Amino acid sequence: MIKWGYIGGGMPGSIWSAEVFANSNFLKRPVDMNNNNPLPETSFEHLRQTNLGRLIEDLHFYFDNKALQYLHEAGFSDIKSADAHVMRTMRLEGSRVTDMAQQAGISKQAMSKLVSSFISRGYLSWVIDENDKRNRFACVTEAGQSLLASGISALQRAEQDVADVVGDSDLETLRQILLKIKQAKSIRTGKIAYRLQKRRV
Repeated sequence: MIKWGYIGGGMPGSIWSAEVFANSNFLKRPVDMNNNNPLPETSFEHLRQTNLGRLIEDLHFYFDNKALQYLHEAGFSDIKSADAHVMRTMRLEGSRVTDMAQQAGISKQAMSKLVSSFISRGYLSWVIDENDKRNRFACVTEAGQSLLASGISALQRAEQDVADVVGDSDLETLRQILLKIKQAKSIRTGKIAYRLQKRRV
């Protein structure tokens, strides 16, 4: 059995040591509870590089960067990594910034800044709610529709890059495993999970 301390790698920052282990003896390295000795440096480094959080984070980084590369090749060189929060939540029929922020897991202030940037570049436009003048929706423009179409193509190409490495069957198995984890009720509940989600901006 392994007792965890902050080992870095999988998740940046110090939230694990600050909160998860607030009531335990914090250790700079994981300890084997069978003999209460630190794991050998080789085992520690292996764990640092191959723990599930690190591998998922590395795949996320690779996938997002490949999709961004393909978007740039399609002519959307102005799109940056953070813009993915808008692209994943913008809707043809329009969306409220509050809803977009909640879906993306970032603050309303951060989403407002991103949406304003999309509006200034012509991908979104404000439309006032006819039923309530106090509300307005960020609606996709013709240029925004072109961006979304290219975004879908970029995602498909990025997935194919992964499939070229692991094969179509293993890629689908990976997808189903990740969906099963995502659908688990506990994956985004509690204070810690909420704060980790907020750090994705």
